[in-house]
Amino acid sequence: MRYIKHSIVFYLLVCLLFSSVFLSAQEGRGQARLKGVVLDKNGKPIEGATVELESLTHKLSMTTTTDKNGSFSFLGLGKTVVKITVSKEGYDPTIIPHLELSSIKNPDQEIRLIEKTSMENLDESNPQAVYQKAEDLYEAGDYEKALTMFNKFIELQPDLYQARINLGNCYVKLREYDKAIQEFEFVLNKLNEENTDLKGNVVAASLYASLGELYMDQDNLEKAKEYFEKSINIDPSDHALAYNVAEILFNSGKTDEAINYYQLAIKINPTWQKPYLKLGYCYLNKGETETAVSYFKKFVELSPADDPQVNLVKEIIKQLEKK
Repeated sequence: MRYIKHSIVFYLLVCLLFSSVFLSAQEGRGQARLKGVVLDKNGKPIEGATVELESLTHKLSMTTTTDKNGSFSFLGLGKTVVKITVSKEGYDPTIIPHLELSSIKNPDQEIRLIEKTSMENLDESNPQAVYQKAEDLYEAGDYEKALTMFNKFIELQPDLYQARINLGNCYVKLREYDKAIQEFEFVLNKLNEENTDLKGNVVAASLYASLGELYMDQDNLEKAKEYFEKSINIDPSDHALAYNVAEILFNSGKTDEAINYYQLAIKINPTWQKPYLKLGYCYLNKGETETAVSYFKKFVELSPADDPQVNLVKEIIKQLEKK
């Protein structure tokens, strides 16, 4: 789940404190690293695979090879967007076309390579074999080929409309958002036709959440809020969804409404530190300093020691308590 960002008075302090980090990140360089592992379709490590990293926003490219454990690592990275290409003789190359990197910490990547010969032995009249191949290609990051195979499966099994979710997921990875929305909406329409009440329907809740993310990626925050709320109404168990609705509301100046959703996120997951921080900012904007400080302190209590925002929040608490 993604989280949108907003600005308030104290965010200026963040910019001042971390300006040196931002400057280095502008060149695509920094102190962060990207680690990962390359595996075959059975989960076995592939040694000697070539891993190429190319920044889409800076003049930066790196190449490395995997070790006996299939592991690779790139060091000295900053905030940028990269394309990852993994190749090895005897395998179809796998491409991650768009990966956003942080200048602080990045999640480990698991990349799959599919043997080239596996396509030659595929029985394209067998729906199960076609679907499995599509899944393998998707897991390997070859989304264009996966899309072709999922379409072939739907031709073989046209009544299994839920498979169109897979098409939508491929379009998301390929950043063809309009087509992804069309596929997700198609499945939702079918679900609504078959069910008088979608309450508790995990598939429907997930689709509404996915649509919310897609609209948020396109900066259509009103639409994103609409779909996130639909997802929450069907399955109110995802703290990240409540948080995202709160972010949209806060960004729109609707602080009191935002507080309700931040508190819902806490109710669902009371040990998650993010909404406590944002509630601190909400109450600070409302001029309720004591309440803001209490939420800031809870954020510090729940956050890992290496969270880069902890020291900043401690300084904010210190300044507020002085006043």
